[in-house]
Amino acid sequence: MKKTSMLFLSVFFYLFSFAQEYDPYTYQDIKQPGGLSEKIFFGGGFGLQFGTLTVIKFTPEIGYRINEKTDAGVGLYYSYVKNNNFYGFSDHIYGGKLFSRFYVTPNMFLTGEYEMLNISDYDIYTGQYTGERVFIQGTPLGVGWYQKAGERFAIITTLLYNVLQDEKTPYSNPVFRISFVY
Repeated sequence: MKKTSMLFLSVFFYLFSFAQEYDPYTYQDIKQPGGLSEKIFFGGGFGLQFGTLTVIKFTPEIGYRINEKTDAGVGLYYSYVKNNNFYGFSDHIYGGKLFSRFYVTPNMFLTGEYEMLNISDYDIYTGQYTGERVFIQGTPLGVGWYQKAGERFAIITTLLYNVLQDEKTPYSNPVFRISFVY
């Protein structure tokens, strides 16, 4: 009975000691594909600037990892801008975007976005604000770098060029962003 119990325990521990799969050539563990919670990520960025020009910006995102090379998602954009040199003018700029990233290497990616921003309208010739609000479209395209800073946390640095730059677009080309993903 004692030998049978020892044999049973030995086989039991032997089988469970190899429960993880590994690559026999590199002896590295093979990561099992995760569920839906592994594929969804949250992120975005924020910005603060104070002085003659005050800017407070908040840009949350939610995305989905389609596969190892492709991400896609949606994001919101909100910015408060106040220019003390321009008669104390202030504006709330808001909108949304769709984005995708294609990873060329595990860290470098190509990215594209389509954004729609709502701004206070102005006459481009006189510089006078009309009191109306208009939607401005944009299509920023560019490259970026994905740097992991933990199991799920990463810092994303992106250089973009808005190919649909409008004279009323609230930012100028090129666009440099640093954002965070979890």
